[in-house]
Amino acid sequence: MGHQRALFRIALERTGEVRRGGQISPCVVVDLTEKGVQIKTALLVEVGETLQLQFALSSTCTIHCAVHVTRVSAPFVGACISDISPDDQRHLSRFIEQLIALNLGGV
Repeated sequence: MGHQRALFRIALERTGEVRRGGQISPCVVVDLTEKGVQIKTALLVEVGETLQLQFALSSTCTIHCAVHVTRVSAPFVGACISDISPDDQRHLSRFIEQLIALNLGGV
């Protein structure tokens, strides 16, 4: 039996950048949960790597976090958020909760 996600995956398109050491590459966050992201990037990465990610969650909020790569299917990279500030986690959680409430009609 396959593993089921416990978190809602939110499809979106947010521009950002991913950094590995001195390498910086633009990326697009194509979906996210409170614990992970899927990004599209030209940066060649491998499962197990840790990357720094920043992206514009909204016009007034930029999220900065470290992510641990769990899946690569170029140009898409799936990753778990491994380090995020409490403030950025609150912003991310609130953003997702608001989108879910809007999409489910407040139910």
